[in-house]
Amino acid sequence: MLLTLAGASLAQPASEAAQPTLPSKLQYVSPLRTYKPYADQPVESWREANDRVGRIGGWRAYAREIQTGMPAKASAEASAPAADPHAGHHGGDKR
Repeated sequence: MLLTLAGASLAQPASEAAQPTLPSKLQYVSPLRTYKPYADQPVESWREANDRVGRIGGWRAYAREIQTGMPAKASAEASAPAADPHAGHHGGDKR
């Protein structure tokens, strides 16, 4: 008889207060919401591309761009050196 009463007490459903409440509204935000499609860049000569990289400060400008979040062009203009840092290379003459 005691086993029957013990089983009946365990079979009772939990009270309503013990159940967690569910959110009233689910909201999905797509990661593709800010997707920007690929856009072709104009083709330029390799000399012009190298000259532009030299003007903005080389690889250091791109590293600074990653650290600051500012585009390389804007960050280079803000901290551009007055003199050419490569002027003393190879005796200073351009070959």
